[in-house]
Amino acid sequence: MEMTNLIKNLEDAIEGSPAGSFSNETEFKTTAEWNSLALLSVLAMIDSEYEIEISNDELKEINTVQELYDFIVSKK
Repeated sequence: MEMTNLIKNLEDAIEGSPAGSFSNETEFKTTAEWNSLALLSVLAMIDSEYEIEISNDELKEINTVQELYDFIVSKK
């Protein structure tokens, strides 16, 4: 898995996120586009793209794209 793919998938999942606006340091849940629909979209994206189920509680503990990447890699 590559970080660039995760970033693109996150930008796609969070509606209204401009392409190229995220980096590994982005705190994606603090962006203006983050809302309950974005939460559900990100959970679904992780399940479909990476075949990993992540709970809402687990996602609450993740703040940056890098932390999400590390979580996904640890579950593979």
